[in-house]
Amino acid sequence: MNVRHILVPTDFSPFSDLALRVASSLQEKFNARVTVLHVLTPLEADALTAQPGNPWENVVLQIQNAITEEVEKNAPSLPRESVNLEVVVGEPAEEIARFAEENGVDLIVMGTHGRTGLAGILLGSVTVGVIRRTCVPVVVVKCPEKLK
Repeated sequence: MNVRHILVPTDFSPFSDLALRVASSLQEKFNARVTVLHVLTPLEADALTAQPGNPWENVVLQIQNAITEEVEKNAPSLPRESVNLEVVVGEPAEEIARFAEENGVDLIVMGTHGRTGLAGILLGSVTVGVIRRTCVPVVVVKCPEKLK
């Protein structure tokens, strides 16, 4: 398998932090570029841009700054020139799968909360939704119990 482009969706949770660390080690092994993607739901995007003096460009910049901090904290060895930061609006699983397909992603690395039972059914799973929507291989990083 030749991995040239790794996608790491983030929701800024400890689960995403761990996925970023795993992606960083894979980036080093394959010398791949990494895209860190944050998906805002339409409701979140509307709420953020409804604030006076906060146009879409400011929202994107704020989120990209937060992603940069996340990368610096969790993947300090990741070469900055190999990292792209992206922000999109939509349903998370759908947008992650779409982004991967449209941008030549070879591997998706994402964390999961690992919820089971009623919580998993009611809350749904972005990870499962991505797996169902894409043919791109997905590495699922399940966090240790102490992070839950």
